[in-house]
Amino acid sequence: MALVGADALLWLYARRYQHDGSEFNRQAGTLSIARRWRKPFVAPFYEFDPVMQLVVTPHGGHDYVLWLHHRYTATKICLAGRLHSLGLDQVNLLAFWDTLQRYMDVSQPLPDLPVLEQSRHLDPVTAAFDAANQRPERYWRDIKPKVWGRKEGKLLREKLAAYPWQQQPCIVQGRIDPKLTIETYYRSQEAKGIQATPKGDDYDNVHRG
Repeated sequence: MALVGADALLWLYARRYQHDGSEFNRQAGTLSIARRWRKPFVAPFYEFDPVMQLVVTPHGGHDYVLWLHHRYTATKICLAGRLHSLGLDQVNLLAFWDTLQRYMDVSQPLPDLPVLEQSRHLDPVTAAFDAANQRPERYWRDIKPKVWGRKEGKLLREKLAAYPWQQQPCIVQGRIDPKLTIETYYRSQEAKGIQATPKGDDYDNVHRG
């Protein structure tokens, strides 16, 4: 009876739930963040800086959560419970951030995750990568979880622990002109046809007063 009740609650939730407009749009390269009583905040993904927060748990332990802060406004979003699970250690949170960057990079195939497997053939870069590497179409769906946990899962955990996280130079900082103003930056974005919630007018002396 409990299972039937849980299924009924999930069905009712699915019937009443309305998407709030938040999304990571791989094709457009943008992040949309829902806001109450206003349209979603939209900006290119590369304008968001990651912040890793250590959260102390009630019993004295600690978890790590990931925040994304928009570089030019006060907009921010916590991804814990939204996109990544609670209870991540530092290594797995860094791996999650790396995965998210790969997901948003259209020049790379989709990250090889169970949740994305059914959509891999819809992405041209991913489909070409899978064909070239002879990846089984149902790799994750046909795998046995217990077997994977003992073999591939154990090997993956060892690789994550040994990887030199945060030891590479920042590729973004090297490409930013120190003389570039926020207004000039957004003017150039608008000239390229890139639509975002912040506008160049928001940062000039005329409109700011």
